[in-house]
Amino acid sequence: MRDSVDDFPDDDIDLLSSPVTLPNGVTIPNRLAKAAMEEGIPGGLPGRRHRKLYSRWGKGGWGVILTGNVQVDASQSGTPFDLRFNDDPHTVPRFHELHESIIPPHYAGPDAPLTLVQLNHAGMQSSPTFSMCRAPWIPSVAPVSARPDLGSGPVAWAMARTLWPVPSRAVTDLAEWLDIAGRFVDAAACMEEAGWGGVQLHSAHGYLLAQYLSPLALKINCSDFIAGGLDENTSAEIIREIVSWRLVDLLEISGGTYTNPMFTASSMSPQNPSPRQSLFAHFTAALLPTLPAPPYGPAIMLTGGLHDRALIASSLRNKACHLAGIGRPAAVVPDLPRRVLLNRELDGSKARIAYDIPHAEAARRLLNAQIFAPRTPRPSKPSTRPRRWASHTSSCPSNPSSPSTASFISLDDPECTCAENEAIERASNGSGVKLVGAGIGTTWHEWQMARMGRGEEPDLELDWFRGLATETLWQTICAGGPVNWLKRWWGKDW
Repeated sequence: MRDSVDDFPDDDIDLLSSPVTLPNGVTIPNRLAKAAMEEGIPGGLPGRRHRKLYSRWGKGGWGVILTGNVQVDASQSGTPFDLRFNDDPHTVPRFHELHESIIPPHYAGPDAPLTLVQLNHAGMQSSPTFSMCRAPWIPSVAPVSARPDLGSGPVAWAMARTLWPVPSRAVTDLAEWLDIAGRFVDAAACMEEAGWGGVQLHSAHGYLLAQYLSPLALKINCSDFIAGGLDENTSAEIIREIVSWRLVDLLEISGGTYTNPMFTASSMSPQNPSPRQSLFAHFTAALLPTLPAPPYGPAIMLTGGLHDRALIASSLRNKACHLAGIGRPAAVVPDLPRRVLLNRELDGSKARIAYDIPHAEAARRLLNAQIFAPRTPRPSKPSTRPRRWASHTSSCPSNPSSPSTASFISLDDPECTCAENEAIERASNGSGVKLVGAGIGTTWHEWQMARMGRGEEPDLELDWFRGLATETLWQTICAGGPVNWLKRWWGKDW
């Protein structure tokens, strides 16, 4: 990592393509990281659908590829889609096959991405009724006995008690805590045996390690965005302490919890309303100058809102990060680095991705009680030229829909913003159940990843309510119908 801004390449693509060497000597081939996302595929051990999905990312030109949550305790999962570490003979082979779907055995060249498994324990946020990982009367484990606070009002009260029928059980026995820590160690050893490049410990978003404010993590909140939670000053102190140990190679900065899920907002900064600024760049821009740069210190990965070549390059030059973590856009354009961000056929004004989820706002207002929230429209700037759209597939539509409902990647309009950001802003101001509001977009992107897992292309025109019927009800709950039931019975589908 260069120490001076003046040493950065003038060309944005050269900058994004430049390598980063970590303290352990591993070199990451470029600055673009596929951030961790729940895959939307039924969890457990990884199977055929996971391999199909990850093979798409493996061909995408990423410098780093992270898995979604891999729970170290299968009985304390966050959702039914979480991958899980099990102490059985199938675990290492299954994760080895998943790794080979990213980097085939015959290819391990200098452009191969660094592969990381995100290890997690959901802690208090483990819902027995949603994740179906244990009986409803068995509590989750946490530092205290409580439920996640989903907000005020009868809807939030009922939802909290449906997801968590009983409060969490406080872990007071040191031996039990050491057993939990041992699960992380065992899972990490398993992933090393399976061929992965490393693991990321998830100590953000209100999961167990974050609940203990443990400074062990490779992913940490800059703020919990809740009263009494982790604030930016405390987070900065923890990060500096971690860096001083010289035991960590990469730190990812995120923010929020299930109570206030700021990590799901796609581009809006909590401190600055400009959609051009990453969510947490204000925190990392102040932090990085106080830390040793790679390879003398860990690479800082910033995730949230970095969907634009020029914005990523600016963040690197301004020392807001060393790596750009990109999540949701990778669910609709799995080869985003190759196709857009590192594609020299696209000039800087076109090298970005923006899209809206059809009818997401209607779903959010229906499910998140947003119908009672006053709307404050975002001022829009009328365009003086026709807008152009590119499909995420190899073909472009000849007559795309109007910009207000279009479901394509905008190539021209630098002022384009997603309606989802406005809804999250309103939710953060106190209206509705924030977790549900944020989950509208999360679910839609999981449907796109599930489509790739079935060998289909992402569908940016997928209406949210149609997705609820086809993806959640038919593909997930009904398992795709009798044909897929037979395939699974014969072991052909997983």
